[in-house]
Amino acid sequence: MESLVAPSELPPKEDRNIAVVSHLAPLAGYFIVIGQILVPLGVYVFGPDRPFVKEQSKEALNAQISFTVYAAIVVFFYITIIGIPLAILLTILLGGFVLWTMIAAAIQVSGGKPYRYPLIFRLIR
Repeated sequence: MESLVAPSELPPKEDRNIAVVSHLAPLAGYFIVIGQILVPLGVYVFGPDRPFVKEQSKEALNAQISFTVYAAIVVFFYITIIGIPLAILLTILLGGFVLWTMIAAAIQVSGGKPYRYPLIFRLIR
C-alpha cells in the first residue's frame, strides 16, 4: 500500500520505529508484570524529544492504561460466580480488541501516520 503523504513530510524512520515499539507494548505484558504500561511510559519519558514519538507513545500509554482498567473490571466478573460466563465473553472480546488495535496502530505509525485508539481514556495529555 502506497502512502499518500510525501516522503519529505513523513517522520524519520527512527521515529516511526520507536512509535511502533510503543504500540506493540502489550506483547511485553506477557513477560514483564505491567510491561504493557512500562514500555510506552519509558519511551514517553526517556525517548527522543520529537513530536511524533511523544504523541504516539502518549497515545499508546493512554491505551494501555485503559485496557488494564478494562481487564481489572473483567477480573471482577471472574470473582463473582454469576459473572463468569460474561467474564469469559469479555475476555475474548477485550483480547481481540487489544490485538486488533495494537496491530492497526503499528501498521499506521510505521507508515508515518498518527494513530488514535478508539474507546480509551486520555488521561495523559
